[in-house]
Order: sequence, then C-alpha cells, then structure tokens
Amino acid sequence: MRHTLTASAAIIACAMTAPYSVAIAQDSPGKTEDDNTARRLPSVSVTARKTSENIQDVPISVSAFDAEAIADYGFTDSLAIDDQVPNLEIKTYGGNPNIFIRGVGNNDFNGTTVSPVSIYSDDVVQGLTGGQLMQMFDLERVEVLRGPQGTLFGRNTTGGAIIFYSRKPGDVQEGYVRMGIGSYNRTELEAAGTIVAIENKLATRVAGKIMSDDGDRRNLFNGERANATDLAALRAITRYLPNDDVEILWNLHYGRDRSDYQQGKPVGVINGGNVLGYVDPAPNDAKYINVNRTDNRHYADTWGTNIAVNWDFGDYTLKSVTAYEDVETDYLGDIDQSPNSLDELRFQQDGDQISQELNLSYNGSGNLSWIGGLFYLKEDFHYRTSGPLFGDVPGAALPLDAQSQRDTETYALFGEATYRLTEAFSVTAGLRYTMEEKDAVLDSLLTYGAFGTQPDGLTVPIIPETRKSNDWDAWSGRVLAKYEFDANSMVYASISRGFRSGGYNLGAFFDPNEFTTVDPEFLTSYEIGLKTTILDDRLRANMSVFMYDYTDLQVFTFTQGSSTANPIVIALENAADAEVSGFEGEFTAVPIDGMNLSLGIGYLDATYENYISDISGDLSGNSLPGAPEWNINFSGQQDFRIANKWILTPRLEYVFVDQRYFDSNQSEAISSGGSHELVNARLSFAPEAGAWEIALWAKNIGDKQYVVDAADLTATFGFIPTYYGPRESWGLEARIEF
Repeated sequence: MRHTLTASAAIIACAMTAPYSVAIAQDSPGKTEDDNTARRLPSVSVTARKTSENIQDVPISVSAFDAEAIADYGFTDSLAIDDQVPNLEIKTYGGNPNIFIRGVGNNDFNGTTVSPVSIYSDDVVQGLTGGQLMQMFDLERVEVLRGPQGTLFGRNTTGGAIIFYSRKPGDVQEGYVRMGIGSYNRTELEAAGTIVAIENKLATRVAGKIMSDDGDRRNLFNGERANATDLAALRAITRYLPNDDVEILWNLHYGRDRSDYQQGKPVGVINGGNVLGYVDPAPNDAKYINVNRTDNRHYADTWGTNIAVNWDFGDYTLKSVTAYEDVETDYLGDIDQSPNSLDELRFQQDGDQISQELNLSYNGSGNLSWIGGLFYLKEDFHYRTSGPLFGDVPGAALPLDAQSQRDTETYALFGEATYRLTEAFSVTAGLRYTMEEKDAVLDSLLTYGAFGTQPDGLTVPIIPETRKSNDWDAWSGRVLAKYEFDANSMVYASISRGFRSGGYNLGAFFDPNEFTTVDPEFLTSYEIGLKTTILDDRLRANMSVFMYDYTDLQVFTFTQGSSTANPIVIALENAADAEVSGFEGEFTAVPIDGMNLSLGIGYLDATYENYISDISGDLSGNSLPGAPEWNINFSGQQDFRIANKWILTPRLEYVFVDQRYFDSNQSEAISSGGSHELVNARLSFAPEAGAWEIALWAKNIGDKQYVVDAADLTATFGFIPTYYGPRESWGLEARIEF
C-alpha cells in the first residue's frame, strides 16, 4: 500500500508543479491585466459563519463546491461528495447514511441514532436520517465544515456539518435542461427555470430531476439486473422583495426514491459458506449477487417547506427560518445475500420535524461584528424493524417485530462576536447553550404467523414496552484568533468545544439490557490553519492541522449473541475517551490559461483511549471506524480552443482511500481489506458563448472492486455481509441553457 501511495503522490506532485515553469516563463512585462485575468482563480463565497465571506477569509477548515464544480465532478446525491473532500467518509449499510468527518461519525446502521455530523439544506437541519439522502440538482454550492460546530449551527455537532444551498430565483427569466444516458440503461433528466412575475419584486424558480438505471449487478437467482436506481425530486423557491430591505423566500420541495436496496455479497466462514451451507458461486466477482428477495427495496418519500425572511436595517440583519420536514422510508434487504431465508429484514421510519431559528447580526464599519440568536426543534420519530430471522431453519424462525418511538425537543441560545484589534489581527469568541429533552419507548416482539412462521397466532414479548425520558444541557463554543499577513494570506488558531446530547439505544432487539441510555459526548478541538493565494491569484493553498480530545464518546457496537434465541447484540455505550489528530491540505491552481488543477490530501490518526467495552472487551488503541489513515483526491482539466469558436475540455480525476475499519474491533475481516484507487474522466464540448454543452464521462475506469462496508454476522449466521462501491460506468449528457 505504501509503495502505491508513494507512487501516486509522486505522480500528483509532478502534475501539480510541472506547469508552473511554463506559466511563469510565459509571463512577461508585456502581459496586460486582461491576459492574466483569465488565469486567475475565481473567488468562492461561503456562509460557514452565517454571513457571506470569501472562503479564504474564513478561519475554519472548509471545503466548498460551486455549481460549476458540482457539474464537473458529476455529483448526483448528497453522499457523492466524499471522494473529493479530505477526511470525509460516507457509507450506507442498512440504507441509512453513516457520515464521518475527521473520523467522527455515527456507525449505527439503524436510523435511530442522531449523527454527530449534521446535514443542512437551505439553512434547515435535516435531523431525520431518511431525509439526508437528497438529490443534488440546481444547487448554488455545497459546503463541508470540519470540526465541532458548537456555536452557530442548529443541533450541536461534534463532527462537523455539510450544507447544501439551492439556487434562488433572480430577476431574469432563464433556465436550462440537462439530459443524459449511460451504462446499465441509465437515463437522467434535469431542468430548472426562473419565472419573473413582477420585475424586481416577485419570482419563482422551479427545478426538478429524475434518474433511473437497471442496476450495476447481475442477480444469479433470476438472471436479472439488480441494485437498480429510481429517483425523482422537485423543488420550487419563490422570492418576494416587498422593499429594498426585506427578502422573503418560500421553499417547497419533494423527493421520491423507488430504488432497490443495495445488495452485497456474503463471505462465508464455515467451509466457505454460511450456517445453512450456502457458498457464494462467484466469491471474487462483485458484479454478481445471488438474492432471493427480488422485492427488496429502498423506498423513501420526503417533503418539506420553509420560509426564510431577511430584513436589513442599517448595519443590522434580522433573519428568521421556519421549517417543516416529513420523512417516510421503507427499506427491505436480503441481508444474508443468498437464496436462503436466513437474515431478511425490513426497516421503516416515519418522522417529522418543526424547526425555528431567529438570529440578529451586526456588521458595521467599526472593528466589532457579531451574531446572536435562538433555535428550536421539535422532532417525532417512529422506527420499525421486522423480518423472519432463520426463516429456512425448521423450528428456529424468529419473526421479529421491534418498534421504537423518539420525541425530541431542542432549545438553544447562541452568540458569537469578532473584534479586530489591528488591521491584521482579530479574535472571535462564541458560546452556545443547548438543552435537549428526549422521550422514548421501545418494544420488541416475536409475532408468529407473520412471514409464514409457526405456531400461528403466538406473540412472545422479548423486550416488553419500556419507556424512558431524560434531558441534557451543556455549554459549547469556540475561541479563535486570526492574523492576516496581507490581503491574500492568513493564519488562524482555534479551540472549539462540541456537544452531542445523550440518547437511547433504540436498535435493541433481543435483550432488555441493551435498551441503554448514553451520556452526552464532548469533543474539544485544537486547530491551526493557513490559507494563502499566491502567484498572482493562480495558486491557492489551504492547510490545517488539528487534535481532538474526546470524552464519553458514544460508540455503537454490533456483535454476535450466544445463541439463536439471542443472535445479535446491539450496544450503544460511552467509551472512556478517544484521540484524533490529523491534517488537511487543499490546493487549487490555474498555472496556464485554461488549465485547472486541484489536489486534496487528508491524514488521520484516530484511536480509542482507555476503552473497555461491556460486550467487546478492551478496545483501547483500536482505530475509529470511518477513519482511513490517508485519503487523496486530484483533478485536472484543460480548455482547448478550436477555431476561436469551440471549447474542448478533457478532465481527469484520481482518488486514493486507505484501508478503513467498519467496526470498533479493528478486525481485518470487517474492513475494506486494504486501500483502493479510482480514476474518473470527463470530456466536454461547448461553444465559447456557452449556450449548450455535451459531455462524455466515465467513472471507476478499470472497474475497480472495492469494499465500502461490512458487518460481523459470523458467530450466529456464519457469514460477513460485504458491500462494494459502484462499478465502472459511463454516460453521455447534454445541457442547453435558455
């Protein structure tokens, strides 16, 4: 692995540095300002501190993608960005997203655990896990904020936040249509347009997307394609300007998912098979699966609406965001991944949330700027897990039906102020008080007669209906200092404290003792960063080093029980502490006219400290799940002008991800089994005026097989369910603007 990483790094370094001698040699005193302007990096604005700032001025580790970058990378959904963001890892075992930033994340395959990484869409927190799988279309930008966001953002997040901003209607009627076809019978249609009802007063932007394919796997059970995709989404944003100082935005959105549950392959550990003797007929070929549940599904219906009001008066801005979100999901998976009925489960969730944020900010001509506000969230969430465990074992079937309900109310008061001591030096301090109340109920039954099990009509309570209620409160915040060497370079140092409230293990199935309550977890982050733009705005370098100190880390542990009557142990417990340290570097360059290069590097050292698990023993020193040691991404493209009329742009992308462990036991069998490398490419052709574009793209060139998730079902079921990343794919798309 290290030889591969060294060679890859050397190639990337050469690619990044070689053009500079050419670029600098071409510069001369005779060059005009217009000549150089074409080669400069565009500025990127973000709202990581809830006010619009150039990303180079923000003393936080932030990755951002604007609309052009989103199109170039071919991002399709909210989970697609992890390969291009240093120290971001996303996986989806069980159909629910598990998101890790700098090794901090939620490893629970159930949808019942609140993640320490929050997803936001247009300033609204998406607290329900089913609502975090959003389609990316007609976006203005995406921001990834690393580290504890314990001051300004809705629910305190120890890991970080990912924020999606939709494109808003402007004052001109315009739009676009994008169509695409591709491998596995892929079809895609995306369209958006702005309708101006009253000039400079009232406009609406409507955007939508549909995408489908037949799946990139072949099911040996019936010979048909598997892991199909069927997605649709629609959004309408109305913008009303009653006067020059007030803006009102009304957002209404809907998403629909009728895809297959993404099935994997079983690694049998009993003479190559599971407890029923099934052996995968194609163990080394990930394009073949063999599942009997042809009705497996990954269904979701989500909708929501929010109203955002911005009122500027003098140097002050008052903002209100009122939102409602509703999520229903229905996932059915053949977890044993065989023609047997051994481990087939259905996961359903039904939830809704209401949130309200009110903040007031001041940004006058003096040295002081500040923001303060209030936040409220009410969430109702119901989760159900059901299915016939050991369905093909005579007399041993367990017709599981486990249901849980969680009601949450969150209140927060926050404020942050920045004071400029000199022209070059400023300090920022922020504080947040959070109180969260949670009421929960859980019951787990064996319902005989369901799923064809016998004896019919018998109900056996495994975990009788149990109720719990608690509340937690804490202070969090940050202090940071920033020094600007000049208009293009600065360093910063920060200390941040994040808080994740306590909760309950609502994924318990077979043992009442698993219905545990966990204490809040706290993370203190120490970070130093450098941001600079040099070579006449042609090279941008952003770097940060950090160290985390965790206390009472909430850890999800999934292991095997002692018998078929208690086949699975699902635990949520507080680890004593953990330490994470690492580095991020992001470099972008325009060395010569029309060339764009980017390089991202992430390094992590993330381990448990003094962690004695009640069910797994001493895990001290083990690596945290979702924390590869190294991750690298590189992209490069060059515009070629043809006859001063057309532009041809080839683009190449490279991704390296080191070995990842998928549970806390640091087992080689429950890991990615090593690192992987991916190569993607894109070739676009457009007129210089830019009214339309056609592009040919390819992903995972070479059809690299790589593991993205696995779980330990060896002791009871005799196999390891293993999930693989997307196969090689290609597509052709056309975009027309009007």
